[in-house]
Amino acid sequence: MAKKTGKPDQEVNKGLFDTVMESPTRLAVFCGAVLMISLAGGMLIGSLLKSDDKSVQVAKEEAEKQDKNQSYSPPVYVQEETPVIRPTERLDNDEGRGQSPVAALDHTPEKEKPVNSGGDERIDGNSLASLPPADQPASYDGDPAWIKYAAKTPKKVEGVPRIAIVIDDVGLNSKRIDALLAVPEILTLAFLPYANNLDQNVARIRSAGHEAMLHLPMEPVGNIADPGPNALFKKNSLAEIRQKTIANLDRFTGYVGVNNHMGSKFTAYPEGMAVVMDVLKERQVLFLDSKTAAKSAGYRLAKERGLPAGIRDIFIDNEIKVPAILRQLEKVEDLAGRKGLAIAIGHPHRETIEALKLWMPQAVKRGYQFVPISAALLPQSSSNTIANQEEKRP
Repeated sequence: MAKKTGKPDQEVNKGLFDTVMESPTRLAVFCGAVLMISLAGGMLIGSLLKSDDKSVQVAKEEAEKQDKNQSYSPPVYVQEETPVIRPTERLDNDEGRGQSPVAALDHTPEKEKPVNSGGDERIDGNSLASLPPADQPASYDGDPAWIKYAAKTPKKVEGVPRIAIVIDDVGLNSKRIDALLAVPEILTLAFLPYANNLDQNVARIRSAGHEAMLHLPMEPVGNIADPGPNALFKKNSLAEIRQKTIANLDRFTGYVGVNNHMGSKFTAYPEGMAVVMDVLKERQVLFLDSKTAAKSAGYRLAKERGLPAGIRDIFIDNEIKVPAILRQLEKVEDLAGRKGLAIAIGHPHRETIEALKLWMPQAVKRGYQFVPISAALLPQSSSNTIANQEEKRP
């Protein structure tokens, strides 16, 4: 027979919890153990969270530091001033302009819209447009165009810095031409060949003492803007490039030379530019490289063919605000004072015209001389010839 212990069966089968609970001492020890474990766990979790917070803060501070050190360059034609551009640091200004010339100039009524091919109102720069012929055939005999059509220029005086101001994109708005004629000093106006009334408007500005150029449309990088009908594209065959160049040059007469309209892609295409320069040599016109591409081949190819040629130094109205334009004109003065000559390009915006009216008389008082592009690009002997032959020209 089994021996009895003297304790009830339920006490024999007590669990750990019941054993702890029946003794205050055991309960206190148990609670203390639980508390220590909880504290240790909390400290561990807190340490991990603190480490994560510190890592996030360090990363945030590092990012802010990088943002402060990083330079920001806004796109051209929005809020950026174009720096003074030296021959060794030309900039690509064409692809950053952000506005097509037609949209920028608010061109006037239906009758003055650009000529285009096919009879529709879309300017198709990729088609070989059949533009209307010039009012008069071009003349190649006698003096070259850079002498025949040059504006009258005072004889160059040693030590007097000279400035040539070229206004591009002219011809789409007759009111802007009127405004440009009111500018107090000589300008060179570059006419778009797809504008209307070209011969009449060129005659007007020449009779007022200004000089004319042809603003030859060429392909820009990307699809930022349409250069206009009969523009020169890299994908054109060399025969098409020659045909388009001739068609544009035949649109009017009375200009001394050519500069590129847009063209950041095409001017960097030597084979195509060589065709253009061959035509310009045949027509005896000078070439001004608007320098919309750092790798433009225009100036080099023109000089190789013996053409008077030059490179634009400064764009004056990338930011179309009078104060900003005046700051750019100060840079033009500075460059002319240091180098003897500065060639600046602007556009027929109201703000540009207003700034020129304010600045030009003051620049003359400070000892600067304004000259047309022909005088800027030709040697002294040719300039003297121009002055001597002025009476022969209309």
